[in-house]
Amino acid sequence: MKIIFLDIDGVLNSRAYDRKRNWNEQTDIDETRLPLVKKIVDETGAKIILSSTWRIHWDKADEECDEDGIYINKTFAKFGLGIYDKTPDLGIDFDRPDEVKAWLESAQETIESFVIIDDYRYGWGKLSGNFVKTNPHLGLGLEEEHVEKAIEILNLR
Repeated sequence: MKIIFLDIDGVLNSRAYDRKRNWNEQTDIDETRLPLVKKIVDETGAKIILSSTWRIHWDKADEECDEDGIYINKTFAKFGLGIYDKTPDLGIDFDRPDEVKAWLESAQETIESFVIIDDYRYGWGKLSGNFVKTNPHLGLGLEEEHVEKAIEILNLR
């Protein structure tokens, strides 16, 4: 199985998007970024694992999702996308790399390859070869160059 560990803020939105979005509606996700995620999924067959702090709103069971989790599902579904799973919340003493490692260690299926798409460096250490950093401050979050790198990581390992 191939895996995309996907962040939302800074990946599926940006400062440029925040300047033009409708703040009176739930528009946290820049839907122009989702065809790029779809391209990665289509070209690799990868499953999406939500590694964003937004994961607290999402659950595999739709009835367990809150309003934000439902928003994520509906927005992704517009583009034929779905979330397979989410990383665990290990508490404030742990960072996202720890959560990604924990998910990988507990995976029931063999992980052929994975990519981490995030806007924050954290300190990925041994996972840095699987990391694609977006730039929501000067860019649009996820962009074509990140898509190509993600596909390369997923298909070459």
